[in-house]
Amino acid sequence: MRSCLKVLTFSIAIAVVAALSALEAFAQSAIDVNVNDAAATSCDSGEAVALSGALHLAYSFTTDATTGINNYRIAILSNLSGVGQATQTNYAGENASFGYSFPSTDSPAQIALQLGSRLFSQSSEPSLVLSQTVNITVDTSGNISASVPNSSTQCAK
Repeated sequence: MRSCLKVLTFSIAIAVVAALSALEAFAQSAIDVNVNDAAATSCDSGEAVALSGALHLAYSFTTDATTGINNYRIAILSNLSGVGQATQTNYAGENASFGYSFPSTDSPAQIALQLGSRLFSQSSEPSLVLSQTVNITVDTSGNISASVPNSSTQCAK
């Protein structure tokens, strides 16, 4: 059931990108970025979490023929979980989705995004808020690449 929800959520994110794109869109692409690293914590009662899973990214763009400005649209679905490094607590990531649009005359264009989502504790340990920096490069040929150079957690409120 949970797998079906993830597929449905990602399908909705793709549909949002498609809906945001005008008929003149030249390219659409999608990639998965595997996340398998440790997220440090600034939470006194929290712990570092070994993350696993993927961020699913999809993008499209339009170009304004008059101005030459490319309008890039990016949809991201987070499908992450984790294990606490001190307590071995399992953390279930929320199925968070994000949508961004940015104009640029550049191709390729680069953008750094900050994502925030919850990691729900599956024990008595506190749930956490995951913050991630995602560096994304897109171009007008339909290419997209991304990396996650930084992940950290804070106490959930």
